[in-house]
Amino acid sequence: MRIAIINAQPTLLIDRPLSADITPPAAVTDGMTTITATPPTPDMRHDAIPLAAIASWRPLLGTSTDGETVAAILHVRRHGEPDSGSESGRNAWTSAYEQVEHDALEDLNQVRAASLHRAFTPTGALAPDGRAETRRLLGLDSTVTDPHEADAAIAAAQAVAESTTDEPEPSIRLPAGVDATSLETLLAEHAAEIQTAREKFIDAITPPITDRR
Repeated sequence: MRIAIINAQPTLLIDRPLSADITPPAAVTDGMTTITATPPTPDMRHDAIPLAAIASWRPLLGTSTDGETVAAILHVRRHGEPDSGSESGRNAWTSAYEQVEHDALEDLNQVRAASLHRAFTPTGALAPDGRAETRRLLGLDSTVTDPHEADAAIAAAQAVAESTTDEPEPSIRLPAGVDATSLETLLAEHAAEIQTAREKFIDAITPPITDRR
């Protein structure tokens, strides 16, 4: 497990035995998850995940850590995504994007603009949380972690020494053959890069504000 530069992008490389995950990886749409790479050795599979994908998936899915985000990416890579089945062009990710846009506008105190950017379900009904809807459609646990609450919880745990050993159970588990501790340690070394990429992603999808009332 390491970080390498592939196609000019810092990329997480995970090598694991094929016996840990026999099913070949399913196709993933949107071009923002993983890239295909040749396994370095026989009987091994080689997952390549750009750090930019980890950065974008975390706010879209409301995962609590970058490690849990990697688990979500590997889950979707293995199981694939549902067909949109909609003439409107909506897919499993649409409601998550709508939620992130809404939340970004609220963070900017643009209440009126935020009210015009709401998350919807595939049937056209308002979604209480678009990220939970996306997680449901991807076959993931639908419990969403608010990023501000997650940061506050981590800070509180670090402030109380006896709490640091009682880490919460992730809602999305890593597949066999991927060590969670090693993954979190490696990602922590690149936390600043991932955070910068996350901020750029949110800035890029935040709707322009034309009415500042």
